[in-house]
Amino acid sequence: MHLLTTTSFLLTLLFCLHLTTPSPSNDINNLTNCNQTFSCGSLKNVTYPFTGGLRPSHCGPPEFGLTCDEDTITILKANSLSYRVTHLNQTSQTFRLSRSDFHEDSLCTLEHTNSSLNNSTFVIDPSYKTLSLFYKCDNINNSIFASEPTLRNFRFSCDVHGDPEEGLYVIYNPYFGYSYLSTIECKTSVQVPVLGSQGQRLLGNGSLVGEVLKEGFDVRYIDPYSADCTRCYKKHPGGYCGFDAQLGKPICICNDRLCPGKQKSLAFMSLVNLTWEIDQRRFLSNYIMLH
Repeated sequence: MHLLTTTSFLLTLLFCLHLTTPSPSNDINNLTNCNQTFSCGSLKNVTYPFTGGLRPSHCGPPEFGLTCDEDTITILKANSLSYRVTHLNQTSQTFRLSRSDFHEDSLCTLEHTNSSLNNSTFVIDPSYKTLSLFYKCDNINNSIFASEPTLRNFRFSCDVHGDPEEGLYVIYNPYFGYSYLSTIECKTSVQVPVLGSQGQRLLGNGSLVGEVLKEGFDVRYIDPYSADCTRCYKKHPGGYCGFDAQLGKPICICNDRLCPGKQKSLAFMSLVNLTWEIDQRRFLSNYIMLH
């Protein structure tokens, strides 16, 4: 009897939720402009999964939002950092990123955060090298970096609010390795991917570090909803793949509104799963008691 009461209550709640919860949270009459493209500087006619400019946020997943600075600089924000998009190829699904904070002709930055990306969406080219920048190095003048001529070029200085700070950069190689770092005490560091072909250029040539950082690194992007988009295009030729950020799910757009067909909310589907799990547990509990 208790099992039936619980199940009946959940089914009643499920029915009420289905009646009162709208389908996707977007305004179904205002899903416009997904036929538009994003253009900024040298990047032209960029489409799904990217959004930005004339393409509203409902035209693609939030991870792919672009902005255009000064009509020429395309910006992608990921994990609290801002990256410049200097190349983009939608056929190969690749682009090149470089950290915006290193475009001021300086190795100094207040963003002491590693350049990490969501591996399920953005995959860094496996040939990349890791460039490590060390900041606030107190005893650098008493280290081998001061006495060894071949290592002096790995040093740089930063002026932070009028106070000079010493730093150094390291890119791993068989000759240099990381062995000399044991003589240095640095308070913070930043790891940045760079093109694999640029690693050799940096050995002992500190003047090129800024240039290499600006050149950036190559990334392959993956749309996690590509299968949903394929179904959308197949079922609704001429439709557009979009995204409902509030529900966290892709949507299919036809003529500036949702394409025909029901789309149940995430809360509704979660309650369906919860009802099934409770029924299963109570069934097993009653079975054990009877046997």
